[in-house]
Amino acid sequence: MIRKIFSKIFYNPYKFIKKYKNIIVSEDAILLKSCTFRFDGKHKNNKVCIGKNSMLGCNFIFESDEGEIEVGDNTFINSGTSLISRSSIFIGNNVTIAWDCIIYDHNSHSLDYRERQKDIERQNDDYRNGRSFIESKDWSVVKSRPIVIEDNVWIGFGSVILSGVTIGEGAIIGARSVVRQNVEPLTVVAGNPAVIIKRLRDE
Repeated sequence: MIRKIFSKIFYNPYKFIKKYKNIIVSEDAILLKSCTFRFDGKHKNNKVCIGKNSMLGCNFIFESDEGEIEVGDNTFINSGTSLISRSSIFIGNNVTIAWDCIIYDHNSHSLDYRERQKDIERQNDDYRNGRSFIESKDWSVVKSRPIVIEDNVWIGFGSVILSGVTIGEGAIIGARSVVRQNVEPLTVVAGNPAVIIKRLRDE
């Protein structure tokens, strides 16, 4: 308990990433103290690439040995936002993502209730035996699709971007929106599910 508290107080993301060859951060990128990296698997195939002059306070979360996250240049992602990948999440240049957003490229569980029952049995067994409670999870029954966020996008606070979504260049996502389908470039969308409320002109 004391060790966990100590590590949170003195956590340094730059020191942490030195342990991992698959995390590539540009020299002039800024990792805020709130920026964390979580690997529930063995980190065999997970990759992170962060571009020039980007400032990040978000959480990078990999729940298995698969998944890649790429962040372009001059992008800002605020604290409290989580990027959760098993497939891939690509975020372009000059993107602004507010706090407490969730960008999630997989469904987490099967649509088949019998598979979800097995999930619960496995996670209980893992936890009781001192392992990560998703160590034995069967990912083969979980649907996963890439997320693409193109250049110059702005995502408002508390929004959720679900698997398979592409957000077109210059689009704006209103606060607390749930994005389940592709978003056209230069549009403003909002709501649950998010729908177009305005079209922007490219001057």
